Amino acid sequence: MKNEYDSNYVSVGGWMLMMLVTAIPVIGWIMILVWAFYGTNESRKNYYRAILAWIVVLIAIMVAVAMLGNFPELQKQIRTWTHKA
Repeated sequence: MKNEYDSNYVSVGGWMLMMLVTAIPVIGWIMILVWAFYGTNESRKNYYRAILAWIVVLIAIMVAVAMLGNFPELQKQIRTWTHKA
């Protein structure tokens, strides 16, 4: 329940609205950055900072996989795992 002293309170409707806004392609990315770094609600800022951290981790994994460069061999290995039946 909302407390007048709790500035970190976000209602269910508020979270639903923020999720809807972040689902919009370009505006969503902009709003993730805005909500992660501006405003007084620490709960919302931490949530969107965590989303940005996951994005950075996933991009790092994708870059690492791309730098391996042995895609034909990797694809061949994946085929052997999936077509054993």
